[in-house]
Amino acid sequence: MTAKLVQISRAKLAALEDIIEQVVAEGKKPVVIARFVAEIEAICAMLANMGIAHSCIMGGVQDRDEQVARFQNDPSVQVFVGQIATAGLGITLTAASTMVFYSTDYSMSNHEQARARIHRVGQAAKCTYVYFAARGTVDEKVLQALRNKADLAKTLCVACCRPQS
Repeated sequence: MTAKLVQISRAKLAALEDIIEQVVAEGKKPVVIARFVAEIEAICAMLANMGIAHSCIMGGVQDRDEQVARFQNDPSVQVFVGQIATAGLGITLTAASTMVFYSTDYSMSNHEQARARIHRVGQAAKCTYVYFAARGTVDEKVLQALRNKADLAKTLCVACCRPQS
């Protein structure tokens, strides 16, 4: 039995559309990160409807290097869309200085690796990260869990790195 996906709201897509329009109007290239394939497909369909050329890496994409090269080097490819688990490692996306987390997962490692795709050696611009989370949603809970993990890591680092007296 195959589950049917039903879109409940376009609010997140509408907000993303506004952000992409703004970033592209500034002459910049954004990266959009999402967790689920259905979200990535909806984002890519929205970009196609907007007439915005984009690159995409998600599970099943075979031409990863080509997708990255197009985004990095082709001025007509204005947006990169990636699945956090498959586009968060081993690629450089310094053509962008804005990353939008449309959704994320509970893995602090996936989150930090995804952030590091635009904040790398060779990045000349200040990096901006945008997170989508409405009050009372799973997205809000995931972001709070990630913040708690980051706070714990900082606390442990301070405790471990403190000079011994």
